[in-house]
Amino acid sequence: MTEKSPQDDVWKSLDWDNDDRRLEIERERLRQRARQYAATSGDDDTPADQVETLLTFNLGTERYGIDVMLVRGVRAEQKITPVPGVPNFYRGVINVRGQIVTVLDLRYLLSMSNPETHTPPTEVMITQANNLRLGLLAHKVNGVESIPRSEINPVDHLPYSQGVTTERLIVLNLQRLFEDPRLLVGVNET
Repeated sequence: MTEKSPQDDVWKSLDWDNDDRRLEIERERLRQRARQYAATSGDDDTPADQVETLLTFNLGTERYGIDVMLVRGVRAEQKITPVPGVPNFYRGVINVRGQIVTVLDLRYLLSMSNPETHTPPTEVMITQANNLRLGLLAHKVNGVESIPRSEINPVDHLPYSQGVTTERLIVLNLQRLFEDPRLLVGVNET
């Protein structure tokens, strides 16, 4: 017969599902705040449903924006564990609250010119779209901006973008980006 240790009680008291529920409640609260912020921000009379609320960031010399509702967190770059045998846009994996998250370097995935000449990115945005949770590297996360959709001009030569604003902010479409077949490692190509 084995003796019960005090750690057994601690492990049994941990309820990971409850933590997930709490996180989802917090996310919904943040979504509501983002909607309220979008409805009250801006100097014009653009209706809230005609505004994109974006987390903006710098990558190299370019400025990008992604839908804030797809962002699960931002953190300073931590130790990224490299994974052998994957394409160069995969930087590796990190541990985020006990979950392994793959980290992408968009400089390589988006074929930016000479990504090696820039200083290494220092921040990771944890994102989720199309049932994929991925970390995206950034040189600097700037903050949240609300942009009227009418100011986002479509650009054909940028495959994963919704468009570009007059201030040269490239609005990325994460759902389209996360559908890229190159992101599926180990899938047999036919």
